[in-house]
Amino acid sequence: MTITPATHAISINPATGEQFSVLPWAGADDIENALQLAAAGFRDWRETNIDYRAEKLRDIGKALRARSEEMAQMITREMGKPINQARAEVAKSANLCDWYAEHGPAMLKAEPTLVENQQAVIEYRPLGTILAIMPWNFPLWQVMRGAVPIILAGNGYLLKHAPNVMGCAQLIAQVFKDAGIPQGVYGWL
Repeated sequence: MTITPATHAISINPATGEQFSVLPWAGADDIENALQLAAAGFRDWRETNIDYRAEKLRDIGKALRARSEEMAQMITREMGKPINQARAEVAKSANLCDWYAEHGPAMLKAEPTLVENQQAVIEYRPLGTILAIMPWNFPLWQVMRGAVPIILAGNGYLLKHAPNVMGCAQLIAQVFKDAGIPQGVYGWL
């Protein structure tokens, strides 16, 4: 038996066996470019205020709703989830954006600590870009439940998705672009 390294992510509909998408793996140059974009995106994003970031979450939710059927169909096609469950995953993900936009800023406010004279506070500061390696079983929800609070907190998010749901990864990136998220704040490999 000969084993050869995979060079592409291949999307195959598990219900029909149809191969419908072939995307090349990110090479060293692609990865380096993504890391440089992420570093630059983070430098700017961390300086934005929390209200602006919350508004961008609302925009992500709107963009996701605008592509809800397209996303649900992609989830079903790539990983075989029944369409009603895929639609529910999209709706839940869009609602997550709204919830964090409304409640997240209060969670990230500086808090005084219980020290003498109230001279110390706990602050939540952006740390950098997070590399997220995600599974296939909830191809949208798993990404969003990580990306939304990470981005709200002023960090960047770089996704390496499961190879059998790369069409979902591509579509999620388009949703973030549609929402006006700056290049480098959200990226994927």
